[in-house]
Amino acid sequence: MVVMKRIIAILLLVTVQSAVLAGKTPSRTQLSSFISEYRGCDGVELVQLGSMATSALKAAVRLAAKEEGDDPDVRQMLSLMKGVRRLTVFEFEDAEPALKDKMNLRLSRILGHSELLLEAKDGGDAFSLYGVVDDKAGTVGDFVMHSPGSCTLICIFGKVSVDALSKLMKDYD
Repeated sequence: MVVMKRIIAILLLVTVQSAVLAGKTPSRTQLSSFISEYRGCDGVELVQLGSMATSALKAAVRLAAKEEGDDPDVRQMLSLMKGVRRLTVFEFEDAEPALKDKMNLRLSRILGHSELLLEAKDGGDAFSLYGVVDDKAGTVGDFVMHSPGSCTLICIFGKVSVDALSKLMKDYD
């Protein structure tokens, strides 16, 4: 009887853990820790735009849109940027090969339990796109793109409308 209770408890724990990990958002804390740890290394380049800088970028795009007239591409860009709160680009292509391998392995572990939205190859270079889909709100949030071959990590935190993404994809078909 005790053995049966342990088996049931273990199965319940595994089931709950699987439910929690399914559709999990990329960990902002772990990504921030990773970036902080490696930002000062040789061959690493980092661009971070916080909420104020992102708001300023949106304002600049809006201003350019007014000067250009009614440009559908600019309207589409504004629609995509509407829910973006922070942007980080972490590039380590010029780092030592051993360090690049170490960083790519660590990023793969950090992103391993996140929801994979897309995996693609562009020539010989592969990349993975992670994020969280909210079907009720019609949004995709917290995009994280990792390209091990080009040694790039791009994090777009916030929410983007699925409709805006669909329109963008139709334009590039």
